[in-house]
Amino acid sequence: MKRILLTAAASLAMISSAAAAPFQWSAGSGGNDHWYEFVVLGSGDPSLMATQAEALAGSSSFMGLGGYLATITSAAEQTFLNSHWPGAGSVTGQFLDYSFFLIGATDRNTEGSFEWLGGPEGGNPLAYTNWKPGEPNNEGGEDYVVAWWEDSATGRWNDVPDNPGIRGYLVEYSVTPVPVPAALPLLIGGLGLLGYAARRKRSPTEA
Repeated sequence: MKRILLTAAASLAMISSAAAAPFQWSAGSGGNDHWYEFVVLGSGDPSLMATQAEALAGSSSFMGLGGYLATITSAAEQTFLNSHWPGAGSVTGQFLDYSFFLIGATDRNTEGSFEWLGGPEGGNPLAYTNWKPGEPNNEGGEDYVVAWWEDSATGRWNDVPDNPGIRGYLVEYSVTPVPVPAALPLLIGGLGLLGYAARRKRSPTEA
């Protein structure tokens, strides 16, 4: 499966990303009926800044549901996502090739006060966390959060800066209305070009 970003400017730039089919945490199994998707950049693509991955997630849609960087709000949700994590070595090109994925938490508004970026929980403070011991530490000005840091199968979190270093991010789809057209302007690092994310069609799989 591929996601293609087409930049509308003097030149054309492409970023492709591979992802497993979205999977659902169904209410029947104790979940929220939301869908999730682990997205990994293609091997030839430049790494993303956290804000770029945020825009890409926000421009995604699935089965008429709007996408956003995932909000992990309970230990049960974390455990469910751990069971679908692609695993160590699934993402390359990151720090020591750790297979971490950006999620939707930030303290960019108030240092040390983490809140969710989007979805139904957007703007709410974090009631559940899964920090790696010693984190968050804001080393070098870190305002965003990744999970599965250091290839932790328990999904441990770490705060990271808004630097080009993101090669995987986790999208959540819920009842958030999808704008028409379902695309957001994207600033792809260094290019300074306006991008739009194309919709993708998939076949759903239920967990």
